[in-house]
Amino acid sequence: MPSTPEAGSSTKGGKEAILKPVVLAIQRLENVVETETQLLLDGANPDLGEINARKSRGLYDFTRAMNKAGALADAAALRTLQPLLDRLKQKLERNCEALQLHLRAVGELSDIIRTALETQEADGTYSMQHARAGHAL
Repeated sequence: MPSTPEAGSSTKGGKEAILKPVVLAIQRLENVVETETQLLLDGANPDLGEINARKSRGLYDFTRAMNKAGALADAAALRTLQPLLDRLKQKLERNCEALQLHLRAVGELSDIIRTALETQEADGTYSMQHARAGHAL
């Protein structure tokens, strides 16, 4: 009996073994996306650099696993991933909405700060002349 992955790909166990790295990569991506979404919706201040690094690594792992599975598994086996991909897509859409909400809030906050600074500048309280003279507080 051959021990190559291709030989086992027609059996249920072989298909599962070939698709397991893809499934795990999808689950890791879901975890990162759900974490970021929840932090944003809770009003927390997530480390977006760290989250983006985790997402990038997840996409890299997913791409590698899919390329390997695509070379070893048949189309029917790959179609079994569709529900997982659909679920990931829904989570990504929710994440996108949370990110858009967060960006709108940041934009509104920056507008408030800009308006406050312009108002203070207009009445001379925080003018550059006062700052240079050491009188600005």
